[in-house]
Amino acid sequence: MCIERKLPVTRYYGSKRKLVKKIWQVFEEQNIQFNSILDVFGGSGIFSYYVKLKNKDVTYNDIFKFIYYIGKALIGNSTTSINYDKILNLLNEREGVIYKDTIENNYRNIYFLDEENHLIDVIVQNIDSEFNNEFEKASAYYVLFQTCLIKRPFNLFHRKNLSLRTNHTISNFGNKTTWEKSFHELFKQFVNELKEIQFNNDKINNITNFSALNCDIKADLVYIDPPYFNIKGSHLSYHSRYHFLEGLTNYNELANFISLEKNNKEICINQSMEFESKTNFCNDMKELISKHINSIIVISYRNMGYPSIEEIKNILSEFKPLKDIYIVNLGEYSYALNRSRTKANEYLIIGR
Repeated sequence: MCIERKLPVTRYYGSKRKLVKKIWQVFEEQNIQFNSILDVFGGSGIFSYYVKLKNKDVTYNDIFKFIYYIGKALIGNSTTSINYDKILNLLNEREGVIYKDTIENNYRNIYFLDEENHLIDVIVQNIDSEFNNEFEKASAYYVLFQTCLIKRPFNLFHRKNLSLRTNHTISNFGNKTTWEKSFHELFKQFVNELKEIQFNNDKINNITNFSALNCDIKADLVYIDPPYFNIKGSHLSYHSRYHFLEGLTNYNELANFISLEKNNKEICINQSMEFESKTNFCNDMKELISKHINSIIVISYRNMGYPSIEEIKNILSEFKPLKDIYIVNLGEYSYALNRSRTKANEYLIIGR
């Protein structure tokens, strides 16, 4: 039985929040039976969260450390209850502590206001020094990430565009009222939201931090939602979209990885070439599927991309009999953070 809870709004590009019910419906209609899943590219965590609601054993994996913390906060089971006051107190400087000013010193006029940059420095250092419990630490980072994202135009960090926020009047994007809320207001909002969506389903839910090709965990069903290459446009990597958050989870090292050649000072830490090159994508997909040939394979994909749906099917057919492979059209869909609003069709490519 599925626990009735609202799905979290995680504000990450490519989130399947509006599609997970359709995906589950396909599983039921096709009588796809499983007790455990491996979500190889965990991302926003929505798919794993929904499967957790369905009382399955979940392994949520992603190469990025900041996403590991998101998974820990949303999907990781714990009897620990997050402490509202303790998380809000992260915004206060501790007497006698000398804080580093890495963000304030390096990111003026890029993503946030000066006082916000200073607060981010303080919050991250307080989290690192005061939270030993991994679940509490992940919850605190989750609240910080949500706060940072909601104050950013398009919820992204791929451009130096603070001016879009500070000079904003009226447009078809953004919400200046939200942008100008204080960190304190937003921390209160997101702590309350997180308390509502965290739960323990009494199953084994693992949160792992491997690259896709180094994740050897076995499960009945392996869900693959890989990076997407638009056949008509350039590819913007997940890392480029969210490098700033990844930098915060590697705070003591990030100053050594700031790219001064880029206007947005991208933090070039924890970058991977897996599934980030059109040239190597098909080979990467073959290698990934080969690691899980005894599992049900479910690939979430779009048309209008490279490689094509048919090419993905052909790759899967090297490991699964054609009679056991089928393609399901989930319908037309536009991601919430897709500025072009170009609609494509979402598909599941399934190999039993």
